[in-house]
Amino acid sequence: MTFYQALEFHDGEKLMQKKLHVPGLDNPTVPMLSPQAANMLQRAPLLAFGTLDPEGRPWTTVWGGNTGFSKPLGNNMIGIRTSVAAKLDPVVEFLVGSDAKGEVVKEEGEGRLLSGLAIDLGTRKRVKLAGKMVAGMLGSEDSDESMENVQQGVLQLVAHIDESLGNCPKYLNKRDIHPAATDPKLVSDSATLDQKAMDLIHKVDLMFLSTNSGSHMDTNHRGGSPGFIRCLPQEGGNTQFVYPEYSGNRLYQSLGNMILEPKAGFCFPDFETGDCLFVTGTTEILFGKDAAEIMPRSNLAVRVTITAARHVASVLPFRGDTGEFSPYNPVVRYLATEQAASRADTLNQNQITAKLLEQTTLTPTISRFRFSLSNAATFKAGQYVTIDASEHLDFGYSHMRDDDPRSLNDDFVRTFTVSSPPGLPPHPSKRLADDEFEITIRKVGVVTDLLFKHGLKKGAEFEVGIKGFGGEFVVEQTEEKPVVAFIAAGVGITPLMPCLTSLELGSLRLLWTLRAADIGLALDMIENAQELARSLTLFVTGMDFASDDDKRSLKNVEEHGVRIEYRRMEKGDLERLIPEVRRWYICTGTGQRSAVLQWLSGQEVLYEDYNF
Repeated sequence: MTFYQALEFHDGEKLMQKKLHVPGLDNPTVPMLSPQAANMLQRAPLLAFGTLDPEGRPWTTVWGGNTGFSKPLGNNMIGIRTSVAAKLDPVVEFLVGSDAKGEVVKEEGEGRLLSGLAIDLGTRKRVKLAGKMVAGMLGSEDSDESMENVQQGVLQLVAHIDESLGNCPKYLNKRDIHPAATDPKLVSDSATLDQKAMDLIHKVDLMFLSTNSGSHMDTNHRGGSPGFIRCLPQEGGNTQFVYPEYSGNRLYQSLGNMILEPKAGFCFPDFETGDCLFVTGTTEILFGKDAAEIMPRSNLAVRVTITAARHVASVLPFRGDTGEFSPYNPVVRYLATEQAASRADTLNQNQITAKLLEQTTLTPTISRFRFSLSNAATFKAGQYVTIDASEHLDFGYSHMRDDDPRSLNDDFVRTFTVSSPPGLPPHPSKRLADDEFEITIRKVGVVTDLLFKHGLKKGAEFEVGIKGFGGEFVVEQTEEKPVVAFIAAGVGITPLMPCLTSLELGSLRLLWTLRAADIGLALDMIENAQELARSLTLFVTGMDFASDDDKRSLKNVEEHGVRIEYRRMEKGDLERLIPEVRRWYICTGTGQRSAVLQWLSGQEVLYEDYNF
């Protein structure tokens, strides 16, 4: 296994992908603490953490308040030193004991399974970690103080990381996190939740969950609008709740674990009060009509029966100030047993729409689409637009869709990089008005199929919903670091497009891998920015399948002054640029990106995940 080689999917993940007709894809998880995960670990002010209790049930908690409380130690080891509640946090108890006395707890053999999620709600970035505990200790902030009456302690933990994976920012609502003192007090500990505990579930817009499959654990988040998790009506016995599984990266790591081990641990944090509800329970994955019968407008949901719970006041060592909500968040999906009037209250009557004005065909599978917005909206260069096509594609629920299996369990919300600059740049060739924007996309799925279908229809009006703009992947130069390099593959060039008007192209080094069949995209870009040609090295593949038109376009591109290599990019192509390049940007597939990151070890590298 090479340094950056991705892991194989686990059996549960394969079963989920097969059941949902997901086409073949690579698992981007790497069998180590990647440099990007290590960097994120140090910048994240929160760390959700999961482990198993003595009965093999998962539990989840969340720690933090300040950045820098977690850090890499080398050799895939991480160290954590953080304030925690000295009592009543179940994960702390299972890791270091409920009667901790400031003594080191060492794990023998393979070590205790654990998993984590380092998360920054300010930037909506997160990275998953999984591995095993090596040693831990809970002590008091004052080393001379007895632990007996301490409400807030200091947890120190060392763990070995076996897997890490960066995740997309979907369904994360922004928050400014700051530390706070803990003063834990037990509110209730029954698997039959009281009204206060159920009110907390209905209040949260973010929960954390941990699952396991015997030898592997996973911790992740689920987010949405407040109320997206619903408690089922109680008729005695243990409380049940249900939540929708919105469309994600289709890896199905949490659900894959649930298929093999139908158990999960959840924590529901209250960022205002520091209260938290910790629960563990059995899980049931609901597909198609089974999901819709309980939670209308859902094709995939999870029902949880609580087997143990602990509602604790002031247990979290942080608080969070609410910021903007994620543009991805769907309208709250109430239970079928709840009033329709309640559902109507949550509808966003002011959703922006975008009218499709024009489609420009660049290659047989790539087109540029121009839209105009119905309401005022602003975006920055390098941002993405979130398009909601559910009005056109969501025709109801079905257990199976043999005619279009890709649409099963889909919310038809997609993100595309805006490929046009914002506003009206100061040059006469600008084609767009202030309320217009463009996306340059490949035809690869049900939403892009829809756009391609309607884009070439002359005179027919077509609108889609716009949930917002987001992202911060901006290509920029500074006086201190004027020379930057951008490494792209295919339509991964689109984040660079809106930044060209603000860059000194003589100080840009562009290395772009492109199939011969897509050369029309490069030709169009160069014709719109002639000075870009001498900054570009084009690595062309697929010449065996190039048409005569492709070959003529290649010759045209070369005549503009572009350097063309008829091969894949190699390590040496980057090494020769290292002495002059001060910052590198990457937008490629996960496989090529892993290789490039290895080649650029020690360099300043920025990249964005587009697995939305």
